[in-house]
Amino acid sequence: MNPNVNRLSRGLGRFGGRLASVVMLGGLVAIGIGWNGAAGVLDIRAQFPYLLSGGLIGLSLVVIGASLMLVQAHREDRARLEAKLDELIEAVGGSFAGSRAPQDLTGLVVAGSASFHVPGCRLVDGREEVAYLTPDEARARFLMPCRVCQPEPSNVTTL
Repeated sequence: MNPNVNRLSRGLGRFGGRLASVVMLGGLVAIGIGWNGAAGVLDIRAQFPYLLSGGLIGLSLVVIGASLMLVQAHREDRARLEAKLDELIEAVGGSFAGSRAPQDLTGLVVAGSASFHVPGCRLVDGREEVAYLTPDEARARFLMPCRVCQPEPSNVTTL
Protein backbone atom coordinates (compact mmCIF):
# COMPACT_ATOMS: atom_id res chain seq x y z
CA MET A 1 0.00 0.00 0.00
CA ASN A 2 1.23 3.49 -0.84
CA PRO A 3 2.33 5.26 2.40
CA ASN A 4 1.20 8.64 1.03
CA VAL A 5 -2.34 7.36 0.53
CA ASN A 6 -2.35 5.88 4.03
CA ARG A 7 -1.10 9.19 5.50
CA LEU A 8 -3.78 11.09 3.56
CA SER A 9 -6.58 8.81 4.76
CA ARG A 10 -5.41 9.18 8.37
CA GLY A 11 -5.39 12.98 7.98
CA LEU A 12 -8.91 12.97 6.59
CA GLY A 13 -9.98 10.65 9.40
CA ARG A 14 -8.86 13.08 12.06
CA PHE A 15 -10.51 15.95 10.19
CA GLY A 16 -13.84 14.10 10.01
CA GLY A 17 -13.93 13.60 13.77
CA ARG A 18 -12.97 17.22 14.40
CA LEU A 19 -15.62 18.47 11.98
CA ALA A 20 -18.28 16.44 13.79
CA SER A 21 -17.16 17.86 17.13
CA VAL A 22 -17.23 21.43 15.80
CA VAL A 23 -20.73 20.99 14.33
CA MET A 24 -22.02 19.53 17.59
CA LEU A 25 -20.40 22.33 19.59
CA GLY A 26 -22.03 24.86 17.25
CA GLY A 27 -25.39 23.21 17.90
CA LEU A 28 -24.91 23.45 21.65
CA VAL A 29 -23.92 27.12 21.31
CA ALA A 30 -27.07 27.80 19.24
CA ILE A 31 -29.20 26.16 21.91
CA GLY A 32 -27.47 28.23 24.57
CA ILE A 33 -27.96 31.47 22.63
CA GLY A 34 -31.64 30.68 22.13
CA TRP A 35 -32.04 29.91 25.81
CA ASN A 36 -30.16 33.05 26.82
CA GLY A 37 -32.28 35.20 24.49
CA ALA A 38 -35.45 33.72 25.93
CA ALA A 39 -34.24 34.30 29.48
CA GLY A 40 -33.82 38.05 28.83
CA VAL A 41 -37.49 38.54 27.87
CA LEU A 42 -40.23 38.46 30.48
CA ASP A 43 -43.19 37.99 28.15
CA ILE A 44 -43.64 34.26 27.41
CA ARG A 45 -44.94 35.01 23.89
CA ALA A 46 -41.66 36.76 23.09
CA GLN A 47 -39.61 33.82 24.41
CA PHE A 48 -40.95 31.25 21.94
CA PRO A 49 -39.12 32.57 18.85
CA TYR A 50 -35.81 32.37 20.72
CA LEU A 51 -36.46 28.89 22.02
CA LEU A 52 -37.80 27.54 18.74
CA SER A 53 -35.18 29.02 16.44
CA GLY A 54 -32.22 28.41 18.76
CA GLY A 55 -33.52 25.02 19.84
CA LEU A 56 -34.36 23.71 16.38
CA ILE A 57 -31.18 24.98 14.76
CA GLY A 58 -29.10 23.72 17.67
CA LEU A 59 -30.81 20.34 17.75
CA SER A 60 -30.35 19.99 13.99
CA LEU A 61 -26.64 20.76 14.27
CA VAL A 62 -26.21 18.29 17.13
CA VAL A 63 -27.94 15.54 15.12
CA ILE A 64 -25.83 16.31 12.03
CA GLY A 65 -22.66 16.27 14.14
CA ALA A 66 -23.62 12.94 15.71
CA SER A 67 -24.27 11.53 12.22
CA LEU A 68 -20.87 12.73 11.06
CA MET A 69 -19.27 11.02 14.05
CA LEU A 70 -21.09 7.80 13.25
CA VAL A 71 -19.99 7.92 9.61
CA GLN A 72 -16.43 8.65 10.70
CA ALA A 73 -16.44 5.68 13.06
CA HIS A 74 -17.61 3.43 10.19
CA ARG A 75 -14.85 4.80 7.95
CA GLU A 76 -12.21 4.08 10.56
CA ASP A 77 -13.55 0.56 11.10
CA ARG A 78 -13.57 -0.10 7.37
CA ALA A 79 -10.01 1.22 7.02
CA ARG A 80 -8.84 -1.06 9.85
CA LEU A 81 -10.58 -4.04 8.27
CA GLU A 82 -9.08 -3.32 4.85
CA ALA A 83 -5.62 -3.04 6.41
CA LYS A 84 -6.08 -6.38 8.17
CA LEU A 85 -7.28 -8.00 4.94
CA ASP A 86 -4.25 -6.62 3.10
CA GLU A 87 -2.01 -8.08 5.81
CA LEU A 88 -3.78 -11.42 5.49
CA ILE A 89 -3.33 -11.47 1.72
CA GLU A 90 0.36 -10.66 2.12
CA ALA A 91 0.74 -13.37 4.79
CA VAL A 92 -0.87 -15.99 2.60
CA GLY A 93 1.40 -14.91 -0.21
CA GLY A 94 -1.30 -13.75 -2.56
CA SER A 95 -2.05 -17.30 -3.66
CA PHE A 96 -5.79 -16.75 -3.17
CA ALA A 97 -5.91 -13.22 -4.53
CA GLY A 98 -7.83 -13.44 -7.78
CA SER A 99 -8.45 -16.90 -9.07
CA ARG A 100 -6.85 -17.66 -12.40
CA ALA A 101 -8.29 -19.88 -15.07
CA PRO A 102 -6.45 -23.10 -15.82
CA GLN A 103 -4.59 -23.15 -19.12
CA ASP A 104 -6.62 -26.05 -20.51
CA LEU A 105 -10.39 -25.69 -19.98
CA THR A 106 -11.27 -28.91 -21.77
CA GLY A 107 -13.78 -30.89 -19.75
CA LEU A 108 -14.10 -28.23 -17.05
CA VAL A 109 -17.18 -26.24 -16.12
CA VAL A 110 -17.64 -23.01 -14.18
CA ALA A 111 -19.51 -23.28 -10.90
CA GLY A 112 -22.27 -20.75 -10.31
CA SER A 113 -24.44 -20.36 -7.24
CA ALA A 114 -27.07 -22.91 -8.31
CA SER A 115 -25.87 -24.17 -11.68
CA PHE A 116 -22.73 -24.87 -13.66
CA HIS A 117 -21.80 -23.39 -17.01
CA VAL A 118 -19.40 -23.84 -19.88
CA PRO A 119 -16.43 -21.44 -19.49
CA GLY A 120 -17.70 -19.13 -22.26
CA CYS A 121 -21.28 -18.78 -20.95
CA ARG A 122 -22.55 -15.20 -20.88
CA LEU A 123 -23.95 -15.67 -17.39
CA VAL A 124 -20.48 -16.15 -15.88
CA ASP A 125 -18.48 -14.11 -18.39
CA GLY A 126 -16.72 -11.21 -16.67
CA ARG A 127 -16.87 -12.57 -13.13
CA GLU A 128 -13.61 -12.08 -11.30
CA GLU A 129 -13.74 -15.07 -8.99
CA VAL A 130 -14.92 -18.29 -10.55
CA ALA A 131 -14.34 -21.90 -9.57
CA TYR A 132 -13.48 -24.42 -12.27
CA LEU A 133 -14.74 -27.93 -11.62
CA THR A 134 -15.25 -31.13 -13.47
CA PRO A 135 -18.89 -31.91 -14.25
CA ASP A 136 -18.78 -34.72 -11.66
CA GLU A 137 -17.64 -32.30 -8.96
CA ALA A 138 -20.38 -29.87 -9.96
CA ARG A 139 -23.00 -32.62 -9.68
CA ALA A 140 -21.57 -33.62 -6.29
CA ARG A 141 -22.22 -30.04 -5.16
CA PHE A 142 -25.83 -30.45 -6.36
CA LEU A 143 -25.40 -27.87 -9.14
CA MET A 144 -27.71 -28.15 -12.13
CA PRO A 145 -26.61 -27.62 -15.76
CA CYS A 146 -27.18 -24.10 -17.05
CA ARG A 147 -30.30 -23.66 -19.19
CA VAL A 148 -28.66 -20.96 -21.32
CA CYS A 149 -25.33 -22.54 -22.31
CA GLN A 150 -26.42 -26.17 -21.78
CA PRO A 151 -23.13 -27.93 -21.02
CA GLU A 152 -22.71 -30.91 -23.33
CA PRO A 153 -24.48 -34.03 -22.12
CA SER A 154 -21.46 -36.12 -23.14
CA ASN A 155 -19.28 -34.19 -20.67
CA VAL A 156 -21.88 -34.20 -17.93
CA THR A 157 -22.36 -37.40 -15.99
CA THR A 158 -25.35 -38.09 -13.81
CA LEU A 159 -25.19 -39.34 -10.24
